[in-house]
Amino acid sequence: MKILIISDTHGHIANATKIVKQITDFDRIIHLGDMEQDAEALDCMCPIPIDYVPGNCDYASKAPREKVLAFYGVKLFITHGHYYQVKWNLDTIIKEGRKKGVKIILFGHTHVAMEKNMDGITLFNPGSLTLPRDGKGPSYGVLEIEEDGKYHLTIKKLRKSIDIW
Repeated sequence: MKILIISDTHGHIANATKIVKQITDFDRIIHLGDMEQDAEALDCMCPIPIDYVPGNCDYASKAPREKVLAFYGVKLFITHGHYYQVKWNLDTIIKEGRKKGVKIILFGHTHVAMEKNMDGITLFNPGSLTLPRDGKGPSYGVLEIEEDGKYHLTIKKLRKSIDIW
């Protein structure tokens, strides 16, 4: 299974649309918030199933603020991250991941891509496709899960992004 992971598109899905059109072997998309309507627009545009959670800019959202998903026995906790203060530390989100019994925590909010293993849990943030804050350009993530439960996460940089302004 191959999953596209995006976050913090903030009303601009041109780069996400470009990725989905160029890389056609995704089985699923996960959008980690900011903006919920971007996830809904992608859901209408492509036949790939999409899971999403709202972010701190999705003020009137009725969608669940977090979800636990499982693929081939690998449990994922998806959330935007702002309820867990991920801009300041990762202790709170790790504690929640431990309570939920997950192997992977996917979150956004910081607009900075990162992958880190803490206490046997993989933390992964794909960064932002439209408003990156790391000076390295737009980014997204790819999660590949094999049927035996082995998984691999990769941060990908967009080679040529679409100017959103």
